[in-house]
Amino acid sequence: MSDQTRTKTAYDLQWNRFRILRPEEDRATFRNRTGLDPASLAGARVLDGGCGMGRYLRVAAEAAMAHVVGMDLSGAVHAARDLTRDRPNVSTVRGDLLRPPFQLGSFDHVYSLGVLDHTPDPRAAFLALARLLKPGGRIVIWVYPRERRALEAIMNMHRAVSSRLPLGVLMTLSRMMAPVGGWKRRMMHSRSRIVARAGVALNLMTIGVSMHPDPEVRVCDTLDWYAPKYLSRHSFEEVSGWFAQAGLVDVVDLSKQQSFYHAGQGNGVNVAGRRPG
Repeated sequence: MSDQTRTKTAYDLQWNRFRILRPEEDRATFRNRTGLDPASLAGARVLDGGCGMGRYLRVAAEAAMAHVVGMDLSGAVHAARDLTRDRPNVSTVRGDLLRPPFQLGSFDHVYSLGVLDHTPDPRAAFLALARLLKPGGRIVIWVYPRERRALEAIMNMHRAVSSRLPLGVLMTLSRMMAPVGGWKRRMMHSRSRIVARAGVALNLMTIGVSMHPDPEVRVCDTLDWYAPKYLSRHSFEEVSGWFAQAGLVDVVDLSKQQSFYHAGQGNGVNVAGRRPG
């Protein structure tokens, strides 16, 4: 069995230190990456697989009469519970995506955004979640995309070092690098071709440093990239194979219709499917 101690410790720190709540952006990102709106969630039983601090739990809970369950491996569930304390239709549970503590066929909707790729076995975690769908139920996931070989090598080299550093050191480095994310953002969108190219080069050297417009979110997102032990990247073909193995139908590539809330949001492999029946 793979050791997930680093994962639990990293997300205990991240989501109990950062309470990143941006309601308008969170709604836009949730609807963009899940294809769900309050009408489609109304009256449904919904699982957030890897809820973190619970920002998408709040969005899903806006649907009338929906029962939304947030599950996370780490102590982030405490932050999620605090953040959704005013939402009586939300409950939280601490659990492992590889062994979710629910009966099969329990949910109408399951979503997992940027979480499966931080598990020891993303395919097995997905299949475990898919088994929780009721007949006719729908699942949607978002994972990091596989990049070109050279870029993969750069990212693997960076994380080979960062994922072994003490979390306190990584927190300090993430704060120190937050201005760099702002520089990258401005440079890469410069009208000057030279400046824009320099921004691309800087981005390659600091690939995991977030370019979010909010400096505090940049710190949080940068820590999220460099700290976890596991961070896998996948192709659409690979992920769609998981859906086929789970026997799901109506499989849709949601990344084809992405509209980012702000420049600098990451692309991903974003796929939805439904259990027959």
